[in-house]
Amino acid sequence: MEKIMPILNDVKNALAFLCRGELKEFMFRLRVYTSKIDLRYASVDELGLSADRSHHYAHSGGVYLEKVLNSLNITAGDAIVDFGSGKGGALITFAKYPFNKISGVELLPELVTIAEQNFKKLNISNVTMTVSDAADFTDLDAYNYFYFYSPFPRSVMVDVIHNIESSLQKKPRPLRLIYCNPEFHDLIEKDSGFHKTAEFYHHQLHHLIYVYSRTP
Repeated sequence: MEKIMPILNDVKNALAFLCRGELKEFMFRLRVYTSKIDLRYASVDELGLSADRSHHYAHSGGVYLEKVLNSLNITAGDAIVDFGSGKGGALITFAKYPFNKISGVELLPELVTIAEQNFKKLNISNVTMTVSDAADFTDLDAYNYFYFYSPFPRSVMVDVIHNIESSLQKKPRPLRLIYCNPEFHDLIEKDSGFHKTAEFYHHQLHHLIYVYSRTP
């Protein structure tokens, strides 16, 4: 029964998109299922990670993230990094857009392996992954977009925002930050120069998505 339940949940979720008239997302979910792409939820305990450094993994890509990206006029001059990218769900969505650089940062090597297998099955070749604690990933100067889906506790977020600030001091540039389930909204806007410029809703995850902007 334990093996059957995830399959039933996948089918239920796919049919929900079809019932809402979201044919594009339904077809993607069908492809995920038939291609045996692993974007399933995983708890911190299942992953063997410390709750002091990590949160669970859940797929945040798809049609609701596309609605955010469609509003942002992405061009070939843009580059994005996903902190806590897990199995690559959001990165798969980013790969549909003309970013010149798409990267994921993930603490757990096993999740990176799963993500890379997912990319291969979907013929995605323009995404790179780095195994690293997000707080230790400081090679940020090439990016002007940063994505978070509530990937880690506040203490880690403090360090990541500090690293973004340091990158801006070295290389001033306009930035956008996309934050799904913005539990540390106060941290983003407090003394950082970022301001919320748009708000969306992820109906599948039942979370808000905030977009923040910052100019030099």
